[in-house]
Amino acid sequence: MKKVLFVVTDRKMGGVSIVLEDILNHLSLTKYKIDLLILNNEGERIENKIDKKIKIIYGGAFFKAIDTPISYFKKKFDLKLLINKLKLIFLLKTGLIKNKLFKERKKILKTNYDIEIAFSDGFSAIFTAVGDTPRKIHWLHATYTENDPTRRYRNIFKKTYNAFEKIVAVSKQTAEDFNAHYKMKDKILVIPNIIDDTKIKKFGKEKIKPSDKKINFISVGRLAKEKGYDRLLKVIAKLKREGLFEDGFMTIVGDGPERENLFNLKKELNLNCVKFVGNQTNPYKYVAGSDVYVSSAVHESFGLVLVEALILHKPVLATSNEATETIIDNMQNGLIVENSENGLYEGMKKLLTNHNLIKKFKDKALDYDYSKKNKNSIKTIENMLDDKIYKQV
Repeated sequence: MKKVLFVVTDRKMGGVSIVLEDILNHLSLTKYKIDLLILNNEGERIENKIDKKIKIIYGGAFFKAIDTPISYFKKKFDLKLLINKLKLIFLLKTGLIKNKLFKERKKILKTNYDIEIAFSDGFSAIFTAVGDTPRKIHWLHATYTENDPTRRYRNIFKKTYNAFEKIVAVSKQTAEDFNAHYKMKDKILVIPNIIDDTKIKKFGKEKIKPSDKKINFISVGRLAKEKGYDRLLKVIAKLKREGLFEDGFMTIVGDGPERENLFNLKKELNLNCVKFVGNQTNPYKYVAGSDVYVSSAVHESFGLVLVEALILHKPVLATSNEATETIIDNMQNGLIVENSENGLYEGMKKLLTNHNLIKKFKDKALDYDYSKKNKNSIKTIENMLDDKIYKQV
């Protein structure tokens, strides 16, 4: 039985945690002895959502500084955390991080593994690369253009990626963006995300209708700049001024660094037709109870939430980006619009003034089936772990 270690930086709400849960719950635990290392025990996902046979290991205090921005310390002074943050920056800038991580690995890991998988972008790759596990694999989820998590430390990452046998990208666009920086085409394998459609449909049965309006729009995502929620709010305000949003209501599920700014913008624009409901352990009940899923993202590497919406047979309105073209059948089960504030405005206006178009998209969304892609992705992952010949998904 192969011993496999998955490594992530945290267990926050978000696509990486959800996809990891789905992969771990689909891999054979009779073929693989799987452990999961969470470097920074921050977040609400993963625990109690994966098989109890999978051992969860947590990193030490040093790793709490990984994703803590310097701006955090302007709001809350934490001397120990600040020292660790400054130490981390120094070690990354000088390249001495390898020595520190080598010592930390000895403290945390008491087992030797056959395969180690750095499953989150950025720091987990450096942690895995310095170890002596014979086979190493890295998973890419981010867009490596403007949203590149490695941009500040490219020199370190160029050396880091040489340690990996395979680099898995969740989409062709992610692979191309990554390769543009790191020139590792021969190592990259594209494997679309495994998405537990059975789980999604089950939780969707608890559906909640957000309002009594005729058209309930829904969006799920991290409240961050790349998700474009600021422009979405401005679009709704414009539609409202023009008397076009009388039948509409928007629910936004999620939390993140832009929370305060978006709340203030909502108040400034007087949008009582928009509701933020925060992070939800079951966001699917809101999607299932709504009429149209809206993605205002500036960048999107895979578009997990778009697939989840279609699994729940909800039509999607989305800005054109790295993910949408491969997921949405434009003008069939959804609408792809220009990636701009005006594009969102024209798309939402089109749906608000043509209810028959929404019905057409809903009917077509009933045919959506992701199960075949799941089977292909699982087979490819297991063949990769078994070091067998496998083909590109």
